[in-house]
Amino acid sequence: MRHRRMPLALACLLAAVLGGCVRRVVDITSDPPGARVWVNDRDAGRTPCSIEFTHYGRYDVRLRREGYEPIAGFGDADAPVWDFVGCDLVSEVVPARLTSRVQWHFTMIPTDKDEAALVQRARSMRTDLDQKAAERALERAEQTRAGEVPVLEEPDRSAIPKPRSVIPTTTDGSGG
Repeated sequence: MRHRRMPLALACLLAAVLGGCVRRVVDITSDPPGARVWVNDRDAGRTPCSIEFTHYGRYDVRLRREGYEPIAGFGDADAPVWDFVGCDLVSEVVPARLTSRVQWHFTMIPTDKDEAALVQRARSMRTDLDQKAAERALERAEQTRAGEVPVLEEPDRSAIPKPRSVIPTTTDGSGG
């Protein structure tokens, strides 16, 4: 009886000793390269860089480089099929070194240093917003005079400026 269990115990011991493990890596690049990167408020270095991680999920990412708008966004690290629950038991004991590789790329926008142009854009925006507010107030006053109850409308979202920072496009990949 003991001799029958010996090959099974030997196989388990051999798998434990020779078993590989899964290495999880995020490759972070930026255009232009050389941006300082923080992942979950920890300094990760300058792009291009690679960091190892333990858990899949969403990570907070910040990039900063002189002469460019800072980026604050997130990156998703999704598990490859072979690293899902169940399959990961096999992938952890396979005598091979597996690597789960996720890639995040960020495109940075140059900072506009022209202060005169900035002030002009701000004045133009203020004039546009004041004009639209006056038009809405006049419209509500006319409705009230006509005996109608003025209906509050959704604010005009086209008047709100778009932020210049870029949220990254995230691509997942697994490589070996």
